[in-house]
Amino acid sequence: MKRLTRGFALLAIGAVVSCVTINIYFPAEEIRGVADRIVDEVYGEPAKPANKPVEQPGSSFFQIFTPKAAYAAQDVDVSTPEIRAIREDMKVRFDQLMPYLDSGNVGINRDGFLEVRTTEGLDMKARADVNRLVKAENQDRLRLYKEISTANGFPDKTDEVQAIFAKSWRDKARPGWYLQVDKGWQKK
Repeated sequence: MKRLTRGFALLAIGAVVSCVTINIYFPAEEIRGVADRIVDEVYGEPAKPANKPVEQPGSSFFQIFTPKAAYAAQDVDVSTPEIRAIREDMKVRFDQLMPYLDSGNVGINRDGFLEVRTTEGLDMKARADVNRLVKAENQDRLRLYKEISTANGFPDKTDEVQAIFAKSWRDKARPGWYLQVDKGWQKK
């Protein structure tokens, strides 16, 4: 009987030690890294490698034998033909948009989309050009977010992808560009 009790005790301890919880989640951090790389690419800045902290294994008895949560790692796919084409169009268009961003005619709104702030100082052709460029850029941004969501198996999370990209577009805006704030527009 003692042997049976000891066997169950060892089995219970083994079960507790080997408990692993697997969480399938929206890969926000991975999307944030992708957003930063794509924004850098569009803005013409070299992408910097992500610095991830190296986890040191725990050495205390409690840390070693405590059940850990394991996350299903997800590589975010941004290499589909559609995504590559959108990125290339955005890079080419950015060279045409840059003078309008630099002059303050165009700004980045709270949702990370471009918006014509003012047409002051622009002739009729330039006004038509800036409106066409802003419309095309915003359409491509929406397509990009939808394609990234679909390609990675979370088509219902396009709004979350957009919110992450919005932060990157705004954070990486160059000094002198206008960002929409609660009370209008503010130069970065």
